[in-house]
Amino acid sequence: MKPEPTRAMSAQRFLGVPVEAHAHLESTNDEVFRRAREGAPEGLVVVAEHQTQGRGRLGRSWFDAAGRSLLFSVLLKPAVPLQSYPLLALVLASSVADAGAEAAGETLAVKWPNDVVHRGRKLCGVLAESRSLAPGKPPVLVLGAGVNVNQLEEDFPPEIRGRATSLRIAAGGRAFAIPEFLAAVLARFERDVALARRDDPRPLFERVRPRLPAPGAQVRVALGERTVEGEVTEVTETGALRVRDRASGVVETLAAGVLE
Repeated sequence: MKPEPTRAMSAQRFLGVPVEAHAHLESTNDEVFRRAREGAPEGLVVVAEHQTQGRGRLGRSWFDAAGRSLLFSVLLKPAVPLQSYPLLALVLASSVADAGAEAAGETLAVKWPNDVVHRGRKLCGVLAESRSLAPGKPPVLVLGAGVNVNQLEEDFPPEIRGRATSLRIAAGGRAFAIPEFLAAVLARFERDVALARRDDPRPLFERVRPRLPAPGAQVRVALGERTVEGEVTEVTETGALRVRDRASGVVETLAAGVLE
């Protein structure tokens, strides 16, 4: 028999599709891609109480505390152009931030390109991956989210303890029912997914624009081996930042990176 939280999450739906909940998986993103190859419909959500090979952006591993994290992935087949797919990661991060702020009574910020933070410490990360499942077919999009919900300070490894946080820590120690929090996130995200079914990405962009650095903001973005530091001149409708590098004066378009 499935544990109570797993049963409660399995009773939920997203875009009319039942949520699939598991006690543990290697990776919810990998499981959703596997199910997509088998013909799973758009709207499939796969949840795990623990991942053994969870990953974040840039191939980094994702730490989770079994039973204290919300780990899920969503299968989408957006109508918006491929270059607008990163916007949907921002939209999902916004849904997590909005649901978390309401639950915890604290302001949560979305940190470009797709993290949720509380007082500068990371509470959630979103990973967007797209793949074509067959020659000539448009790619599908899988969005994976790892949300720290009920961790205490001592649950985090020492090397990330000062940089990571959880909804419970943000709320002053109050624990949360993870199935209820998932339902709150999915309800918000479902309203926004309708925008991705249009060819025009502008409504999606307007949804996340208030969360993005404004033109004129001074930013520092780490891009692997190098860093771009300077002024944001524009935020494109795909969610990319155009930054005038302070040293060279060259304007670069950044679709990803680590905002420091």
